[in-house]
Amino acid sequence: MQQHSYTFKDEEAFKNFINDNALREHSGLLQILSSRRRQEVKPFLRLLKEHLPDFSLFGASTAGEIIQGQIAEQTLLLNFLVFEQGTTASLVRLEDHSPAQLSVLKDKLDGVRPDVMIMFANPLADCPEKFVTELKQRLPSTIIAGGNAADNFEFNETYTILGEQVFTTGSVMAILSGDNLMARQESITGWSGVGPQFTVTKAEDNVLYELDDEPISQVYENYLGKLTLDNLPISVMEFPFLVQRPKMSVLRSAIGRIDDGIAFGGKFEVGDKVMLSFADPQELINQTPAYEAAADVATLIFSCAARKSYLDSDVSLEMSKVGRDLKASGGFFFGEYYTVDSDFHMLNLSTTLLFLSEGQELPEATTDTTQKRLEPSALKSLAHLSRTTARELQDTINFLEQQQKALNYNSIVSITDTQGKITYVNEKFEEVSGYSREELIGNTHALVRHPDTPDKVFANLWRSINSGKPWKGLIKNRRKNGRSYYVQTAIVPIIGENNLIQEFLSIRNDVSNIVEARRTIQEQSHDPLTGLPNRVKLLMDLQKQETSKVGVFDVRNLKIINEYWGISHGDKLIKNIAAALQKAAKKYNLNVYHLSGASFSIRMNAGSDESQFNKICEDLKNELEEIVYQVDDDIHEVFFCVGIGESYAKSMILAESALDEAKHCDYGSQIVIKTEQNDVKASYFWIEEVKSAIKEDRLVPFFQEIRAVNCSEHSRKFEALARVKMPNGEVLVPGLFLDSLKKTPYYGVLTRTMFSKAMATLALHNCKISINLSIRDILNEATTEFILRELHRSGGERVIFEITESEAIQEFAAVKDFFGSLRAAGAAIAIDDFGSGYSNFAYLVELKPEFIKIDGSIIKKIAEDDSSRKITKSIIDMAHSLGIKTIAEFVSDAEIYQILEWLNIDFVQGYYISKPKESLEEI
Repeated sequence: MQQHSYTFKDEEAFKNFINDNALREHSGLLQILSSRRRQEVKPFLRLLKEHLPDFSLFGASTAGEIIQGQIAEQTLLLNFLVFEQGTTASLVRLEDHSPAQLSVLKDKLDGVRPDVMIMFANPLADCPEKFVTELKQRLPSTIIAGGNAADNFEFNETYTILGEQVFTTGSVMAILSGDNLMARQESITGWSGVGPQFTVTKAEDNVLYELDDEPISQVYENYLGKLTLDNLPISVMEFPFLVQRPKMSVLRSAIGRIDDGIAFGGKFEVGDKVMLSFADPQELINQTPAYEAAADVATLIFSCAARKSYLDSDVSLEMSKVGRDLKASGGFFFGEYYTVDSDFHMLNLSTTLLFLSEGQELPEATTDTTQKRLEPSALKSLAHLSRTTARELQDTINFLEQQQKALNYNSIVSITDTQGKITYVNEKFEEVSGYSREELIGNTHALVRHPDTPDKVFANLWRSINSGKPWKGLIKNRRKNGRSYYVQTAIVPIIGENNLIQEFLSIRNDVSNIVEARRTIQEQSHDPLTGLPNRVKLLMDLQKQETSKVGVFDVRNLKIINEYWGISHGDKLIKNIAAALQKAAKKYNLNVYHLSGASFSIRMNAGSDESQFNKICEDLKNELEEIVYQVDDDIHEVFFCVGIGESYAKSMILAESALDEAKHCDYGSQIVIKTEQNDVKASYFWIEEVKSAIKEDRLVPFFQEIRAVNCSEHSRKFEALARVKMPNGEVLVPGLFLDSLKKTPYYGVLTRTMFSKAMATLALHNCKISINLSIRDILNEATTEFILRELHRSGGERVIFEITESEAIQEFAAVKDFFGSLRAAGAAIAIDDFGSGYSNFAYLVELKPEFIKIDGSIIKKIAEDDSSRKITKSIIDMAHSLGIKTIAEFVSDAEIYQILEWLNIDFVQGYYISKPKESLEEI
């Protein structure tokens, strides 16, 4: 694409220009721009059409022309775009900018979706911005460039050109399309907001009538001086309004007066936030980008007439910088068109560039390190001062606005005069109080005052703020609907000139939820019967404070009192005990809690010496038991069980465990103390240890030999004993963990694991192995099914199952049925610990075990106790008479062995024979 610019002088020179550039051999677009009057331009149009019939002619009036980066006035600028690779240009004229013209344009486009539209509109008759915005929405991918025709600041008559015709209304546009057409827009502004922010309260399209409900003329008079009114709009063109829009802030420059309003180069919306703006000429020039020359690229300039007026002679520096190397041409208008993605913006006080090519790379801005020095003047210095001050002021305003936004989001804000009458409230005040702004303004805060708030609070408040000091405090207020709410309040006097108070600023935060939460916590953490803190509060306090000792006191005889006199009577007694504890607490520096029923807890106050705590509990128990408690006409003695827990981590757990023990010893007369050290082997610890041992395969069987004495036995016998191997090599016996494990499902896992490992040992050795079962195992369906399944698979001929005598008799039916299943699989049965339980011989006949293991407590005393020898003798004789073989446990020395041998025992087991070993090879 080629671009040629020419200033028309006479016909002969024009023909030479045409011939020199071979324009008759091409087609394209001829853009005509002129600051001459319409009557002067019209005669030339026929001449242009005659000489260049293949070019599409269109254009507009300007406030000055730009020819290859140079400024001109009163010229006829001809800007040729010569298409070389199939780009086409079609021209359209719209009579006005009504919505109906969109349909007219659609028909003329006839389905073509243009790449670029260059449009010139007459802005004095109607505002084209709304029309072009709607057009852009329908053609989101089309670049719309151009501007509003100007008339050299006369604001009298603008015109647009289409072919040989000139129009003073509506608009004209050149529609460019082509497969190779490339286009891009750029915009240069540089104006900054200055002064306060206004809100548009009355506007119609591009005519502005009121800001903050004040006439626009009054706003100009207040901020730019009364003299500006004499020469509107020229006097204010250089002070455009900066309109803050979501995606891009835009400038609006005045272009005319309409009755009591001012017409601008773009429309306003009611509610727009605007500021007056000003520019620093030196910064404008320095910030203007430069571009390197680009072959076969056309560059069109659309700049603002107000920008030209403001920069005056310095505008030539800007146009030269941006357009000289690009050989860019264009003009000055009453507003420029600019599109970003799918959005359209009407710009003022800017310079916009349109780059066009047919496949060539479009130019980019280059870094220009040269600083153009303008001629110094008072105006330029003032502009720089204004811009710097405005920037600092704007930064401050932005900061304050963000603070105010954050404050209004969360806080109730009001301002009163010195008499307390409200002059301002924010939306949060309306929202929380339920009163409207109109109901609050002019009233006092007595409107929301709750009668529960004491008069002295407000007396103190006014005393502080009238002396110039801020006041802070919690106030209970009342909403319009009568419901109460709480506000954390800060009131600050605003001091004006002469150090006098002008008004009061009140900032309140609704803390009703916090107050209610505290009340709820208070209710939930205190016992309603005694008024004492409860268990919840005790646990909270133990988490917050480092207390290592806690005592729990429980009334032993309350149940008897409740059953005889009734629960209501018992509750009165509990209140009396609580009162006695509270009285004693002051003397001993204690905190007292009511846990439940007749259980109380005590702990030392934070920072107290806890070394005397155990002695204090003992003294307190004695004192409480010496008191005679009267309920109505009845007198009661009270006795206590006491448990003390010593531990920073779990003192309460230990205290209640100690209390449980105290209830079962010496009628509760003792004080039981549990520490973390003596509780290290508590249930939870051992459960966790065994769980880990099972998971890590550290649960193993140890084997102890059962040796034949007075019977013929060809295969060796061993009992499988459960052991836990600790990571450090220590081996734990079942007595440490078995009772704790019986309360969990892991007991069944232990039995099944031991049985599996015993069966695996049988597969490797020719022997018999005795395996212990408990009644829990027999009643556990998963365990019994597992055992029977394995016995049927591997055979049970070499397996003996041992069950304790007392358990066998207690659950006789279940044991008998299971024994039948075991025998069916070939296994033998042994009754363990015989002689320690019921010794019901009738049941023994029914169960018919193959072996009886005589309890070790009898065997251990057989050498020195004649009764033990007689009992052992009778058991052996009885068993032999029933065909049952006997086994003696705990055979620890030769003397015991020899006695048992003389008594005709069948088998012996104990340390004298062998200690339990992990491997059979070791025995």
